[in-house]
Amino acid sequence: MKKVVMLIVGMCMLLYGTIAMAKVSGPCADCHTMHNMQGGNELYPNGPYGALTKGDCIGCHMRNDGDTLGGTLDQIPIVYNAQDPNYGVNGTDGDTLAGGNFYWVVTKGNEYGHNVEGIPGVTFDMSPPGFDGGRPDAEGNKPANGTWPSNQMVTCAGLYGCHGRHTEDDNWASIRGAHHADDTTIDGNTVGTSYRFLIGILGKEDDDWEYKPDSLHHNQYKGIHRTDDQNYDSSTISYLCAECHGEFHNGNGNVGDASPWLRHPTDFDLGAASGSEYASYNGGTGTGNTYSVVAPVASVDVSNVLDKVNPGSTDGTAIVMCISCHRAHGTPYKDLLRWPYLPDEGGQCTVGGGSGGCGCLICHTEKGTY
Repeated sequence: MKKVVMLIVGMCMLLYGTIAMAKVSGPCADCHTMHNMQGGNELYPNGPYGALTKGDCIGCHMRNDGDTLGGTLDQIPIVYNAQDPNYGVNGTDGDTLAGGNFYWVVTKGNEYGHNVEGIPGVTFDMSPPGFDGGRPDAEGNKPANGTWPSNQMVTCAGLYGCHGRHTEDDNWASIRGAHHADDTTIDGNTVGTSYRFLIGILGKEDDDWEYKPDSLHHNQYKGIHRTDDQNYDSSTISYLCAECHGEFHNGNGNVGDASPWLRHPTDFDLGAASGSEYASYNGGTGTGNTYSVVAPVASVDVSNVLDKVNPGSTDGTAIVMCISCHRAHGTPYKDLLRWPYLPDEGGQCTVGGGSGGCGCLICHTEKGTY
C-alpha cells in the first residue's frame, strides 16, 4: 500500500512539475474550496463561487490593507485595496501596479477609474468619453445586438469586460483554464496565452506587474506604426481600449491623420513627425533614448523588453498608445491619467514643469521640462 501511495504522490509531483510555467502554481487550497462548508458553517461569504474558488474576481484580487502584491501569496496582483495603496506622484515611485487601482474609483468617483461591477461602492455610469456603445473585437463579436444595454456596468471579463473570451457573459466561463495555462509563449490564440488574459492582445509581461518599474523592468506593450486613422491591428494594447472607446483610436475623422490632430493619436510612431520635438523623448537625442516608465511607449516587436527606444525614426520602438497617458484600472487623477494634469490636482503641465510634474512633457519636450 505504501508503494502505491508513494507512486501516486510521485505522479502528482510529476504532473505539477510539467505545469510549473503556468500563471498560477502552488496548493490548490490557496484559491479553491471543495464545498465552502466546515462544521456546518459557511467558510467564505456569498460562496461558493464559480470554479470552486474562494471568491470572485474582485475577492481574489483585493486586500483590506494597502499591500499590492498579495502578502504571502505574492503571485496575486492586487487591483483593489480598501486602504490607500500609495500611488506616489506618477505611479512608478509608489506601490501601485501597472494597471493602477480601483481604490480611487471608490473613494473619489467614476472620473478616477473604470467603475467595474462587483467593486464595493462604485456607482453606475456608462457615459464615459469616447464610448461608442458597441465593441467589435478580435473575435468579431459585439455586446448583445451591437449596443451596450443602458443598465449594464463594465465587468472584469466576458461579453462586457476586458479580460477573457468575449463570447461568454460569465466571468468564470470567460477565463476558464487561463490561470493554469502555460503562458511561456504569448501568442494571443487563447485567453491563457494572451497578454494579461486580454484575448488576442500581445505583449511581454513583467514578472511583478510593474511594481516599482525602471527602464530594464517593465511591461513591453504591443503597438503598430500605422499611416492613417482607419488602419488598425487587433493585437495592440490600444486596440483593446478601442473596443469600447473607438472614437479615440480609429475611424474616418475620429482621430485625424494629418496636422493638426483632432484627438491625440494612438498606434502612431513618434518618429512619424520627422524632425519634431518627439525625438527628444525622455531627454534623448532620437536614437537610443532611455525608455520612460512614466510615459511608456509601445513597440512592434514585443519579444524582448526594450530599455532603449528610437523616437527619431519609424522603426517601431516608440509608438504612442492609450496607456502612455492612462492606466486601465484607476489612478488618483481624473480620467485615469498617470500623472497630475489639472491645476487643482497639482498638475504642472507648463514650461519648467519641474521634477515629478506632468508626464506630457516627456514627449512634448519643446513645451517645457519634466
